[in-house]
Amino acid sequence: MATTAPAEQAPAAGGSKKKLIILIVVGALILLGGGIGGTMFLMKGKESKEASAKNKKAKAGDGEEATSADEADAEGEHVEEGDAEGEGEEAAKGEGEGKEGAKSAYVELSPPFVVNFQDDKKRARFLKAEISIMAKAPAVQEAITQNLPAVRNSLVMLLSRQVYEQLMTPEGKEKLRTDALEEVKAVLTKVAGAKKAKGVKDLFFSSLVMQ
Repeated sequence: MATTAPAEQAPAAGGSKKKLIILIVVGALILLGGGIGGTMFLMKGKESKEASAKNKKAKAGDGEEATSADEADAEGEHVEEGDAEGEGEEAAKGEGEGKEGAKSAYVELSPPFVVNFQDDKKRARFLKAEISIMAKAPAVQEAITQNLPAVRNSLVMLLSRQVYEQLMTPEGKEKLRTDALEEVKAVLTKVAGAKKAKGVKDLFFSSLVMQ
């Protein structure tokens, strides 16, 4: 019996060694698997952070583009409003000029002028003239009517100085017309000022009869 005991213990020792090796291998596999899993987890976390940062950057870029677009739209609206205002001002200015042109009126110097004058042989002649003055500004028209006696006196003196034979020609009539215009301006310069006198644009004969 003393000789069989070591033989029985030998298999038991061999089984313990196998279990130890298996445990070591299993532990190594577990450690290796844990290391791989941790590495993959860290890599996924890094990728997730990078993706999140990219998303934030993209959103920030979209926000900046949207802000730029809004600012551009606002500038465009401002420019359009400015253009509209400018066009409105130009249209109003054009209408004002049109209205000012429409205000052009003729001040009729009534009653007609009737004067005596002479011909080359100093014979008495008769002249009848209907005269109208063109003036745009109402203030100038008012200045003419308010100073009508002075205007008429100056024109009567001018008509009385004429010579019959000279007024028989178109050139003579035109000269009388321009001289009468200058007389009116001269009178207004004295009684109403040069500014009002410049407002007198022209003078016309509605009729000119001589005998």
